[in-house]
Amino acid sequence: MNNLILFLVTLFCWSPTWYVIKFQLGYVDPLVSVFYRFIAASLIIFIYLLIKRRNLRFSLNQHIWFLLFGTCLYSINYVFFYLSNTYLISAFPAIVFSLVVLMNIIGERLYFKKKPSIKTLIGVIIGMIGIATIFNEEIFNFNFDNDTHIGLFLALLGTFCASTGNMVHQRNLNNNFPLIETIAYAMLYGSLVTLLITQIKDTELLFEFSFSYIISLVYLSTVGSIFAFIFYLRLLENVGPGRAGYVGVVMPVLALLISTVFENLKWQMDLIIGLPILIIGAALVINQKIK
Repeated sequence: MNNLILFLVTLFCWSPTWYVIKFQLGYVDPLVSVFYRFIAASLIIFIYLLIKRRNLRFSLNQHIWFLLFGTCLYSINYVFFYLSNTYLISAFPAIVFSLVVLMNIIGERLYFKKKPSIKTLIGVIIGMIGIATIFNEEIFNFNFDNDTHIGLFLALLGTFCASTGNMVHQRNLNNNFPLIETIAYAMLYGSLVTLLITQIKDTELLFEFSFSYIISLVYLSTVGSIFAFIFYLRLLENVGPGRAGYVGVVMPVLALLISTVFENLKWQMDLIIGLPILIIGAALVINQKIK
């Protein structure tokens, strides 16, 4: 599939999830909702693989890497983002997630010795200026007394975990791990890690039988997890973590539009100025080359 199509499909699958997550919050603990989301997604993929009679036998070493990948990308990062959404409107965690493109560049340098160009470094600096502009009050007056600060901190942790997951997946690709089977096992292990966290916290496994909760769970498990990650990780395989991170750059724009329509987001001057700066910086990082 053409990389541009992979990029667009991933973008439109993922962007609404920041708002849809809001319907998962309330009666059911956010960690439990993360568990439901990825256990359902993994079971759907395993059923597909069994129907296709694909090989599901892997070595212990491969399973360890599946576990690490799933823990980073399908467990603790989502736990942080779901919790972040309890403090922030849906667009703001999406804006923070745009930092994944910068974290991916740094990760490629640290783990795969891929040296960034001067244009990349300039883009990183511009992107950081954009983030600082948008969250100037939260960054320069950081404390845990304000719920917004907590939401921002949780979103940053979630973004770091997601970037780490990207690095693990790049490592797995370099070792010829099959994509769909990797996602199936990683989502299974990630969901079980989340379940373990809920039990350590003595969280009750409740389920909400409302229309909004069930429909949002179906969307997040299928479109927002299965399809989005298959297309995104295929894009990552084709163009690398840095350039694939461009999805995270454009996504906040669509998330902001959704928040404007459904959450009455008021565009303050720091947001109006900072968002274009962030997009310019990240665009320089990946050079706007989606082939």
